[in-house]
Amino acid sequence: MDFQVDMGLPGGDSFYDVTQMFADAAADIPPGGLVLAKDFTLQDAMAAFEIGEPRFDSGLALMDQTRPVFDPLEPLSPEEVCWVIDRSFACEMEWHIGYTLSQTIYSFLHVHALRETDPELTPADQVGEADHRRPLELVTIVLRAYVYGLLKSCDLSWRELNKGNVYDTEDWQSEKCDVPLAEALPVSYIQAKLEHACTWLDRSFEASSTWKDALRDRLVLRKTLIELLSAQLSKEYHRFCPLVDAARELVQRIRRMPLPDPRPDSPVPRAFDPQFPRVLVSFIPLHVIGLPDQDTVWNKLVGLLDFPGSAQHLGKRIESYKLEGRVWLSKPDRRLPYIRSACQSTLFEDGLVLNKYTQKHIVDCFFMENCGVSYDSFVHMVGRRWKGPQTSPLAHLERSIIELELGYIKALWYNPARRRRFCMKSLFDWHALYALFIDIQNNLEPWQEPDPLPQLCTAVLLQRLSVIREVIYSGAQLSLYSAEERVFAYWYATQVLELQLSCMDELILGLQGSPASDEHRFQSIFLTALQAMSWAIFSVSLKKLGTSWQRMRLNCLRRYKWAFIDEYDDIDQPPVGHPNFLKFTAACSAIQQIQLARMLLGELVTFTGGWTGPWVEERKQSIRGLRDVCQSLEKLPASMSEANEWDMSVLTWDPDIHPWFPFIASH
Repeated sequence: MDFQVDMGLPGGDSFYDVTQMFADAAADIPPGGLVLAKDFTLQDAMAAFEIGEPRFDSGLALMDQTRPVFDPLEPLSPEEVCWVIDRSFACEMEWHIGYTLSQTIYSFLHVHALRETDPELTPADQVGEADHRRPLELVTIVLRAYVYGLLKSCDLSWRELNKGNVYDTEDWQSEKCDVPLAEALPVSYIQAKLEHACTWLDRSFEASSTWKDALRDRLVLRKTLIELLSAQLSKEYHRFCPLVDAARELVQRIRRMPLPDPRPDSPVPRAFDPQFPRVLVSFIPLHVIGLPDQDTVWNKLVGLLDFPGSAQHLGKRIESYKLEGRVWLSKPDRRLPYIRSACQSTLFEDGLVLNKYTQKHIVDCFFMENCGVSYDSFVHMVGRRWKGPQTSPLAHLERSIIELELGYIKALWYNPARRRRFCMKSLFDWHALYALFIDIQNNLEPWQEPDPLPQLCTAVLLQRLSVIREVIYSGAQLSLYSAEERVFAYWYATQVLELQLSCMDELILGLQGSPASDEHRFQSIFLTALQAMSWAIFSVSLKKLGTSWQRMRLNCLRRYKWAFIDEYDDIDQPPVGHPNFLKFTAACSAIQQIQLARMLLGELVTFTGGWTGPWVEERKQSIRGLRDVCQSLEKLPASMSEANEWDMSVLTWDPDIHPWFPFIASH
């Protein structure tokens, strides 16, 4: 029987289109605007989303379903295995520069397939069907051994980075996402696996010697890196030189034979899945990153080898660490968190300085390198001449020098923001140490022999002024200054540098003929060049002053608040080198100062002597970079009248070119 059922809409069918009504009403709402009903908040609206909604939760975004399935037992040719190994180095270097393990190492899928590639668990039918040109052992023995070596390298690096010398989530990422890094496997076990893979290549693999050598070089390189990282943790610094030389030679040999790109039908690109981190346990949502080209990867690896190669030259001179700490500012490869952590560990760890001296060695070096006398002779001299009402404060003096010197040297290896914060906080302590030396000097009996105390007071003041200079210039490096604050900053730098040069002149007189005298002469010329450049930037920036003097004064108090803390009132000795807004006036013309700076820097390029040691060429390279900046700044106006009409926008502040000064790009 035929019949019809009325399937009308609920509520009837008397509806009409209101789209235009909503469009007209929404026309008055600005982009990003939100209309909420009474007592209905944004939180209520967000509650409408379900937890895990893929359109809302970036951590649970849908995977790319069109991507071919990864088969860890897919046979590979020797050149394909080499390509996979090389790209895994790219993952490792990206982790070293600060990305997470999830975005880098864990995107290499063979890391998660070690059980599937175990040769003892490989199905017999797959072994028998393998092509002799693509034997399965290239995956189950060679590539698997390399993957274990990669994980162990990351484990050893992770242990060094986790010492606290660099900051987790700022400098590096420690999150392991519940994925093991071969922590339970000893280094000897990993090395045995790599040696077994090399033995299999030599005895059982039938291929051209070219590809055998290419695979062996990569396995030996990984084994060498593991030995280097292990030697750093065990402080076996005597092993660094031969291991570094071997690693550099292997990298050069690998780079001499670049690999071709994989064929379009090759399975090797599937071994790297940038979206795989989405399935891991992670505390933060992660974006997909692209791996750098292979030349960039090898350059970063060579940079990672710089520290072990130079650690053996540091010796027992503390000033060498100060110099090396400043060098990394101008060398991008030195900014790797591992290198900065390893340098701090080599300097001080487990209560030992340079792995063999007590902390008193810091005090001994401070006295010898600044006034040429030993700390023991200074203690003996104070004991004979002390006339104060209380016992001499030598114990407090020793503790203060250790804390300040050790803290400052370690801070040279911090990231720029952390280093600036530490320097600002330490300035009061440096002033307290300066006041302590003055107090000791005032409580000593007159002395017929040469008195080292005036020179020591000057040395402490010079160090404090150096820290102030670091605070000023690091503000430009971190782009903290507004255009008007930058004018005051460069003027203030000239005042601090003038005080430094006065201290340097006093020290040079008492250190004639010593390495310290040569180093101070170098620093004197260098500081004069910095002062000339700062005057030039200050002069051409004057026209940027647009706000009232009252507003600028308040900005100065806020920016340099470290100089106006109440603790300075508790010390009788007034601080030296603090900003003085009343002395903030216009200065000389620009172009003559830039020419002077360039001439002085050209002189420093050929300077010999001082404390550079094995870093002579690196310091010269840094000076050449500053000289190149000077050369570009010769386009600055020659007079203040020209400066008023000059376009300030051509000045570019780029920390990668120079952290302290701008440059003018050539067109």
